[in-house]
Amino acid sequence: MDGENGFLDELGGIERIVSRLINVKVEFKSEGKAEFTQQLDDLVLQFQKELQNRHLHLDSNAPTFMDRLQSGLVLISDDCNSYLILKSNEKKSLQRTAYIEAVDATINDLLNYFKDNFAYCFNFQMRVPHSLKNAANVILGKEWNGLLPKLKSAGIDEDLLSVLSSYQHDMQLYSRSSFYELDYWYAVTNSFKKIDLEKTQDIQYDLFSQLCYLNFNYFPLLQYCIKKIQRNYDEVESYREEFIKITVQIRTLNQLIVKPNYGYNQNAETLSEALCNIMKNEIICIKKLLNINLKTLTANGAKFFLQQFYFKISISMEQFLFIFRLMIDKGIVQVKRKADLFEFIHSHVGTANKDNLSIGNMQNTYAENNRKTAIRVKVLLQSLIAQIDEKYLSLFCVLSFF
Repeated sequence: MDGENGFLDELGGIERIVSRLINVKVEFKSEGKAEFTQQLDDLVLQFQKELQNRHLHLDSNAPTFMDRLQSGLVLISDDCNSYLILKSNEKKSLQRTAYIEAVDATINDLLNYFKDNFAYCFNFQMRVPHSLKNAANVILGKEWNGLLPKLKSAGIDEDLLSVLSSYQHDMQLYSRSSFYELDYWYAVTNSFKKIDLEKTQDIQYDLFSQLCYLNFNYFPLLQYCIKKIQRNYDEVESYREEFIKITVQIRTLNQLIVKPNYGYNQNAETLSEALCNIMKNEIICIKKLLNINLKTLTANGAKFFLQQFYFKISISMEQFLFIFRLMIDKGIVQVKRKADLFEFIHSHVGTANKDNLSIGNMQNTYAENNRKTAIRVKVLLQSLIAQIDEKYLSLFCVLSFF
């Protein structure tokens, strides 16, 4: 523990400087600025040399030693910060204030040096000095106030923006001020800044790729994802299409890179794991709904008929769907869910070019108001009317005459 005693001597040197500066009962004999700065630089160099020379011999005592060193520096920094707050309005303390600010900045630089170079024994869960927290709030608060409007303009929805805004608010609280939490906040901020908002083709995907990499398993974000992923299955157009879509999303999530041993909450499952589990539960639900539909058809004695029944049409899919749309609009054909109609057409109707029509294409085509399709269907219906006149009504008229 000799290394520890040597270090505590250096800590005492900083304590004595601060005590002399903030003790108003002690006459303040300020050195010149250059001399004072040199004194601080000498202490910093001594700190760094001591730790570099002795950290290899600390072994299992390294975390305990670093913890005591951090605690001492944080307390001294907080003493400086308290003095600056109390004396901020006293003109006579301007020179003392400038020197104390220099000491406080030196302490924060030392803490960052230890954190960056001796991470293996650094206590990341310890609270940062108040001045370091204040500086982070100002710097990162300004960054986020600029980032959030840019993300909104890029197409991020309001609910997700609300989640990110909530995270910013939480991180600015003094209850969230460990070294790890501040480092993580910086990491999230820098990852957002890497996204090229002007060139991105899918801002939601790019953003979630970054969030998954950093394991941003922030509870409000998980709640947002649950609401987005969980479906209202009365409104789902096709169970099978939904099944395929979610399966592809799970594969995409599993392919994303995740930074190991990192995250907003390292004790909980990762963001990508949580999202995959939510989606897997949705797949289980879809499978049950598909089985219910199959059992219903079997119970009605329709399974064999539906499997065997198949025909092709000579008109295009667009025209065929438009005719069905007309009949549904007029109430001639009545279906509870258009998804059932699309499933039936997909399984039992083909065209000259395709044996099976895509459900996704049918959904898009059905919703379109295509003038060309309407004109072609009108011509087709007029030809049918002409056929009725020629083949059926003319014969009816002849029979009526007799």
